[in-house]
Amino acid sequence: MKFNEAAGKLATLEYRVYNLQELVDIVKKIDNFKEKTLDKLQPAPTYKNYTNLVRLSDLKVDCRYQRKMRLQHLVKKLVKQNGFIAEAAGHIDVAQRHNVKGEELFVWDGFRRALMAALAGLEYLPASIYTHPTSKSIKECVAYEAKMFKIRNADSEKMKPEEIFRSQVVYDDAEAIKFLNFLKECCVDVEGLNPGNPELGGFVQVHSSWNNGWVTEDNLILSSSIIQKTWNDSPSLSGYLLCGLGLFLDVNEYLDNSYEIEEVIDSFAEYINLIPPNKQESLIKNRLSGLANQSIAYSIASKVMKMNRKHLNDFVSNLNLAKEDVEVLNSLS
Repeated sequence: MKFNEAAGKLATLEYRVYNLQELVDIVKKIDNFKEKTLDKLQPAPTYKNYTNLVRLSDLKVDCRYQRKMRLQHLVKKLVKQNGFIAEAAGHIDVAQRHNVKGEELFVWDGFRRALMAALAGLEYLPASIYTHPTSKSIKECVAYEAKMFKIRNADSEKMKPEEIFRSQVVYDDAEAIKFLNFLKECCVDVEGLNPGNPELGGFVQVHSSWNNGWVTEDNLILSSSIIQKTWNDSPSLSGYLLCGLGLFLDVNEYLDNSYEIEEVIDSFAEYINLIPPNKQESLIKNRLSGLANQSIAYSIASKVMKMNRKHLNDFVSNLNLAKEDVEVLNSLS
């Protein structure tokens, strides 16, 4: 197996439970990885005088709340420190779940350290073990682990907003679930929470626009539908374009000579059919700081809808863009 194949497998793990050993085996299948990398590392230390040692091969990983595994980063770290440094690694955090099969151990924090230790040849690591009450369902166990993971890592390790959001969804945070339902209505995917749909870019912009009411929810949903009809073979959907088009649709409703939705769809079809075809990025690349939605809505009005001067002036007055802002946008076109 090539390195990039293994890295791809680890970066796109399904949102389910894995045995840690499964993931170790993926890495060890890389062509010549043992000879070129592992054998050159300093021999792994053994832990002495430690209590609560857990066998690494007994550990499981719940990828419903864990962060994506970046193999290149992990290997680089191992090589840089010439092996696994036990004193620096400290202990990992493990949760013990009870089910009909018996007891299972899940590493909820320290997943990467556990994987590095296993690759370096260690069989055991010290662990802080939390035991779930036997009365808890598996769903409740997962939710609690996800909450602990989010609290620990959002504060101490920089996490992407999408990763924090996924953890919040797993432990049933009410606002996160509400936003997820909105994303499902938009037919977009974030962190595998709505698989089979285009991946949403610009997560923070979309969340802010939705949460602060900068764009109405109905028009954000309609905006997603129009974008997906236009770029129907794209694996991703620009969140900036989603919000800019949503704002365009908001303002359009207040114009005396407003467009029907079919006119907007037809205009986008004409826009993409130019040679070479226009991409989503063509409408979002020139935007003003702090005025992203307005900038993109203006680009749509001028480039896609091709408004005449009177119509465009009317649109701008409802968009609340200053004359100076419009001049800058025109100079960037």
